[in-house]
Amino acid sequence: MSWWGGSSAHKATLEALKRFEKRHGIRVRAEYTGFAGHLERLTTQISGRTAPDVMQINWFWQTLFSPDGTGFLDLNQHRDKIDLSQFDARSLNMGTTKGHLNAIPVSNAARLVYLNQTTYDKAGLSLPSSWDELFARGPQFKQKLGDGYYPIDGLFLEFIGLARTYVVQGTGKPLISAETKSLNCSRQDMHDFAGLYARMTRDHVWPSAQVRASYGNVAQQEMRPWINGQFAGTFMWNSTIEKYSDTLAGNQKIALAPYPLREGAKDSGMMFRPSMMFAANATTAHPDEAVMLIDFLLNDPDGVRAMELKRGVPVSKTARKLLNDEGLISPLQQASEAQLASAQINVLESPYFEHPRVRDGFQDILEALGYGRISEQQAGDRLFDDINAILHRVVR
Repeated sequence: MSWWGGSSAHKATLEALKRFEKRHGIRVRAEYTGFAGHLERLTTQISGRTAPDVMQINWFWQTLFSPDGTGFLDLNQHRDKIDLSQFDARSLNMGTTKGHLNAIPVSNAARLVYLNQTTYDKAGLSLPSSWDELFARGPQFKQKLGDGYYPIDGLFLEFIGLARTYVVQGTGKPLISAETKSLNCSRQDMHDFAGLYARMTRDHVWPSAQVRASYGNVAQQEMRPWINGQFAGTFMWNSTIEKYSDTLAGNQKIALAPYPLREGAKDSGMMFRPSMMFAANATTAHPDEAVMLIDFLLNDPDGVRAMELKRGVPVSKTARKLLNDEGLISPLQQASEAQLASAQINVLESPYFEHPRVRDGFQDILEALGYGRISEQQAGDRLFDDINAILHRVVR
């Protein structure tokens, strides 16, 4: 079995494998790394037909390794070895390609609005519950707290996710269509995308590229203005928010804000997808054992207790109930899960949104806008023309 992660995930997974081996008398060889370089390693293994029997994969990797659904083992054919009833249909659909169940989400994730309750209380302001209220908080923060305080912050990558949400709420469609190999929106929508960045940085809602750069090239949760509460929010994956709250100085608290919706929004526009998945090698010599291992890690109490929350709040209903009953799911995580459960998420984004060349295309254009190398009008045109050109090249 192969996976990526940090030291805590490695330790938990090794313990789970040890328990599986003791239960079933089946030896499992572990291959684990950090995330950097893991995709390249797995690509080499799959092309050389030396891939592990069980693999942790990213959601997007299904388009690389199994575009027709035959690149991974079809778990539908092994229902006697895994309890698929523990997973909701939407989650299973995100692991299904052309009728083949290629992978099962370990946990799901969405970017949500997390704000520093302590800083908002200091400003005497409520957490925004709409786009208009979020826009208003910029000037209010500046007036009440000073130039160094902002109601929300993030890298260009976070802003791309936020702007995607804004556009999708208006169109009611995924931003990208794999069928047409193009953006699923109009040129005007991409001008709105660029305009959102221009407005939020101009109106002191989101720190400008120059302001962020002045604090150095460090992770967001390690930036001084995040730690001391000046950058008072983030648009972050619910599966990773704990590491952001952990770095706050003193007794500051992070709160989940209402998800902003445009007037007449056709969908919440949440970027909802698996944070990671388990898949089995299509050519494994041990298909039954591979599927048994996946079931053990996701559904069996011994496997679940070993893994705990090292890969986020589990999708498996039985695993989530066990961890919740044992008090391991924090109030912030519970609130996040409740918001996801109640949100209108009918639009599921194409995995190609996370293709590295697509992501880099969006980021390069926003950076050029942020540093004043192109105008807002030029950015909107380039977002429409350049991203469409990239999609025509990368979508298979």
